[in-house]
Amino acid sequence: MENGLVNILKMRFAILQNQPLTGGIVAKNLHISDNGNGELSLYGDFTITLKVLDLTTNGAPNLNSLMTFTQQLISNKLRGGGYKSGVSVLKYNPVKRAFDNSKTWTYSIRYHFNFTVNVIQINMLNQLKGNDFVLAVVDSIGYQHIDQYGRPQSAAGLTQGEGGPAVVSYNGWLKNKNFGVHEFFHTLGLADIEDGDKKNRLMYHLGDNAGQSISEREKGDMMEYILGGANNLTKKNYTNASLNTVTRLRTFLNNPTNGFKYNKAKLR
Repeated sequence: MENGLVNILKMRFAILQNQPLTGGIVAKNLHISDNGNGELSLYGDFTITLKVLDLTTNGAPNLNSLMTFTQQLISNKLRGGGYKSGVSVLKYNPVKRAFDNSKTWTYSIRYHFNFTVNVIQINMLNQLKGNDFVLAVVDSIGYQHIDQYGRPQSAAGLTQGEGGPAVVSYNGWLKNKNFGVHEFFHTLGLADIEDGDKKNRLMYHLGDNAGQSISEREKGDMMEYILGGANNLTKKNYTNASLNTVTRLRTFLNNPTNGFKYNKAKLR
């Protein structure tokens, strides 16, 4: 009886091992090199998946074209990896090909990551898993904030910090196709920009800005978030940890402060 149970568990574990990794971030072929002068080069093949959930009352007839544009722009901005200096991580031992859990070190890091980006539509909440990225499309957003100049600003999109969820109003997205990428990049760790001299930047969020530029520092910040910790480089592959996406989305949508208007019957 005991041996039979062990065999069943082994079979189930083998099945799980052979299943493809799923989630907002899936990484394979990870490896690292150390130039010996305080610079690490990180390599890997990453698949980023963003699930778009249409919660509009009357539907979103141009959603496919917006999703295609968003997929292309995310791919374009992530292309070429990134660079970041002054990164404090566990000290890397190139001989053992491992990180020392007892020591930290400050490195400059070059991210040589290859990306495949998927932006796909889902129709029901049960198509979301715990570590998915989601962009919910709603009718409107009532939230306002006061910018650094003391002026009230309406919002066409909102994101609940790193990992999301992200929400965008359909009409706002139609007006400015960059909004979907702007909100998604919040989930990868980028902050809004209000500096009037940086209206060409993708993360500038005052007025009707349509800029698409991101800085090398911003690219490095996103790469750092995507990697999820330098220790992941010692694995053959990984998928991002749970974001508790479904619960966070429900809570975010139902927070009256955000003023989301959407078809609640679709949130099932």
